Amino acid sequence: MRAFGAFIGLCLVAFTSAQRIDVPADGRLVNLVPQTAAGRVENRFDLVAPTGSKMVLSCAFKTYSCRVAKIMVDNEDTFTQHCPEAFAYVFKNSYKNRMTVTIENTGKAVGAYCQVKATKPYIDIPERLIDSSEHGLAHKSKKATSCRCGWTNKSPRRIVGGVEASVNEYPFPILLIFASSRQPFCGGSIITPHHVLTAAHCTDPFMDRKLAVVVGEHDIRTQRETAATRIHLVGKIYQHQGYTDQNNKDDIAILELETKIEFNDKVGPVCMPSMQQNLKDEFIKVMGWGLLKDKSEGGRPSPTLHKVNLRVVDPEVCKVIYGIDTATLKQVCTYNNNKDSCQGDSGGPLVNLNPQTNMLEQVALVSYGRKCGSTDPAVNTDVAAYMPWIKSQIASSKYKVSMCF
Repeated sequence: MRAFGAFIGLCLVAFTSAQRIDVPADGRLVNLVPQTAAGRVENRFDLVAPTGSKMVLSCAFKTYSCRVAKIMVDNEDTFTQHCPEAFAYVFKNSYKNRMTVTIENTGKAVGAYCQVKATKPYIDIPERLIDSSEHGLAHKSKKATSCRCGWTNKSPRRIVGGVEASVNEYPFPILLIFASSRQPFCGGSIITPHHVLTAAHCTDPFMDRKLAVVVGEHDIRTQRETAATRIHLVGKIYQHQGYTDQNNKDDIAILELETKIEFNDKVGPVCMPSMQQNLKDEFIKVMGWGLLKDKSEGGRPSPTLHKVNLRVVDPEVCKVIYGIDTATLKQVCTYNNNKDSCQGDSGGPLVNLNPQTNMLEQVALVSYGRKCGSTDPAVNTDVAAYMPWIKSQIASSKYKVSMCF
């Protein structure tokens, strides 16, 4: 009898509660509240979202002791254990469309709880093959631009498997460097003979440093591949007044150069957008000299200009993962399987073909994301949304110049 009684007592001290929860792919929060008892209870939640979605998990501890509460997360690839003595009290991670969350609770009081939400499906959607062989060629335009902009330097037949590669193919990307060391750290784009567009998070830490931009560059290791390369010192920085290092909003800045950029076939401005477009599910091109893979994986900057097509995904996806404001639509959410912008690409242009002019128009600039090339999307500043601000800064500049549309 004594042994039987001890067995019953053990069962009362520890038991497991398990349930499957289908998480809707619409950003709605689902609460994971554990059952409690006098002893230890393991509450297992098997979470499933639609294929192609990602889940975002947020948890909070209401105790300081690992003996009272622990949280285990298994998303098939990784298993992590969290408790208040070792980790932050609130944490948030993005996962695939399946994971198991176990909340271990001891005592009648709730020691921890979680919330989960899922994005709309956006992962593993097949990429369309884009024939860009005649993009940026003037003889294919239906409408002229206000001034020459957004062209490309390539033969109509110089395409291999949809991947383009040539020196000075794009005349408008620039490298932002420290003037003293000439070390590159961000990207940007030429918008007038005296102005470059970039990200505020590139300029904000270095407002008191002397900066410069490199135009007409392709391979930073050599000066022999092109004669177009020139360096221009930055004379003034116009940084959006709404940007702070505490948030990622209004991530845009304009660099006023001390000397004029001389335009030629290999160096020139990108076309600016005349209106905001709905680019959802469209592929746009990003380019830069950033890391070829994430820094945490030993990634190093690319010595040559690289470019890749990214799909514009529903802004609600980035709202779920990053909490962006979708009411104002000042950011563009992008993703492509195993392709991304990365550290060092910040401030660089994302361009789209204007079907009327057949020229490349800058629709966004690289702002932020998480791990490069991961299944998390990237967030980019919508250039069209900031055109009134851009125009006002150019108008206040000492150089009376115009942008091209």
